[in-house]
Amino acid sequence: MRKNFTLVLFLSLGGLLAATPGQADTLTLAPAFYNIDTQKQLILLNRQPAAAQIEPGEQNSHLNLDQTYQFTKPVASLTTRTGYEAEHDGTRYAVYFTDLPILSITTRDSIQDTPSIAGRLTLVDGQGQTLTADLGIEYRGGFSQTYPKKSYELSFWQDSTGAKSRDVRLLGMRSDNKYNLQALYNEPLRVRNKSSHELWQEIHQPTYRAQEPDAKSGIALEYVEVFVNGTYRGVYALTERIDRKQLKLKKYSNGITGELYKGDDWGPAVTFSGLPDFDNSSEIWAGFEYKHPDEQIDWTSLHGFVGFVRNSSEREFLATYQQKFNLQNAVDYYLFLNLTRATDNTGKNLYIAKYKQGEPYFYVPWDLDGVFGTGWDGLNNNTTTDLLSNGFYNRLWQDRTANGFRATLQTRWAELRRTILTEEHILGKFRANQSLLQRNAVYEREQLAWADFAPATMATQLDYTSTWLTNRLRFLDGAFGAPFDIVTATAPAVVAGRLAVYPNPTNDFITVETAGNGPAELQLRDLSGRVVLQTTLHGAKPRLDVRQLPKGLYIATVRTAGQSAPRVARVLIN
Repeated sequence: MRKNFTLVLFLSLGGLLAATPGQADTLTLAPAFYNIDTQKQLILLNRQPAAAQIEPGEQNSHLNLDQTYQFTKPVASLTTRTGYEAEHDGTRYAVYFTDLPILSITTRDSIQDTPSIAGRLTLVDGQGQTLTADLGIEYRGGFSQTYPKKSYELSFWQDSTGAKSRDVRLLGMRSDNKYNLQALYNEPLRVRNKSSHELWQEIHQPTYRAQEPDAKSGIALEYVEVFVNGTYRGVYALTERIDRKQLKLKKYSNGITGELYKGDDWGPAVTFSGLPDFDNSSEIWAGFEYKHPDEQIDWTSLHGFVGFVRNSSEREFLATYQQKFNLQNAVDYYLFLNLTRATDNTGKNLYIAKYKQGEPYFYVPWDLDGVFGTGWDGLNNNTTTDLLSNGFYNRLWQDRTANGFRATLQTRWAELRRTILTEEHILGKFRANQSLLQRNAVYEREQLAWADFAPATMATQLDYTSTWLTNRLRFLDGAFGAPFDIVTATAPAVVAGRLAVYPNPTNDFITVETAGNGPAELQLRDLSGRVVLQTTLHGAKPRLDVRQLPKGLYIATVRTAGQSAPRVARVLIN
């Protein structure tokens, strides 16, 4: 005989459903634990009622929320993996359960770029715990604001006036008064940003952790499903921010201590391609945005570092750069930048910071969406045989000293390839995040929310990423593992048996030191051994145009009269 029961959601039970006697064959939820988009005819419930088992042979035909909905087909079991259909007053709704947190925001006014407008937030996590808070909300991002799915900045307030801020702890992240909601709109699987940030923090930790045990080298991201003013906006990444508090930089005290700058635009300073004058009345300089300290704007220190990279002699650069920029961070960021092929992160979309006065600078990555075979626009880019760089890294690449950049990079790459940077480990992050979204039917709802979301490509996207990663790792193994001569900081550029070619990497011209004034024969071969360029060089340091060659790694050989063997060098064109 069928039992009569109602499933009711209680806050005191941590959000779990409990069975009590009541209306037959009906699932009932409290208002805090469901959201309804009437325009999309979508009902999203915070979690499946795992605490109340439907006995074998029994079914549920109704759903009691703001009103009673009738399932078009009686439900014998509930899952987050697929949707259901229910009807009320002639209108059919797609009904989903999710284990992901649901974040709902209501505002009186329209959201804009700036300033923040007042709103009210309700967040119900996957365990049924609920937070409600006043906040300010505004759009964030630059070009991404042109996308239909917007990213947001959330500022938590003590009350609706916004006169005082309020720290809150969301989903196990740090306690803070500001968070970001990243839309993930240009990510085909909605997993690249999250997976990449997780990978970075496995690769690198702040080198001053002994002094600051809570310092983090990046941000945490957690998936949430978002409603804004009753409209379902899809899956987002709720994130911490890169700021003084996250990095545990020293506070301002009678002068600048810790420093933080954001690469916000493709200006000459962020790429070390120029050194314009600065203005301490402005928060913007040559592509950088001033972030810390709040008490004083002073570009002197960063301007001096960019000037050092731009103008110092080779001897001075090799002798002192490790005092100015942390070598381990420079190595880890460079290999991470090239592993992910984050083309938008060589200057823009990164932070440069200093723990305190007298300490070296270091990099922190940001906005890792166009990575692992996709560009900033979300489209596939199958390039795997180039090296990303900037003016700073172009100089570091020339450091072939025993404890310098190239030697440290080679050792570090080999170490990480045995542990973290394996195909299995990297793809495991992609698969884990994709599986979480699939288990909660998120991709189905993304298509409901955004007509241009293409689930048909989902089946092939992970295979594409896997193939791209295989090819990328193969290339980087060759580029980072290539042998080179160890030299001293004062040694001449030309070493017996080796060929000096610079700048290396390059994208336009190379200078070749021929170790003589007579003519020399140069051949440039690709990795298959095919000769792609052959010419006669004249003079001690001839300059050669390589702009017509495809990006990739090449072997250069130069033979001069009287030499018993040619001199050889590897050349990277990017």
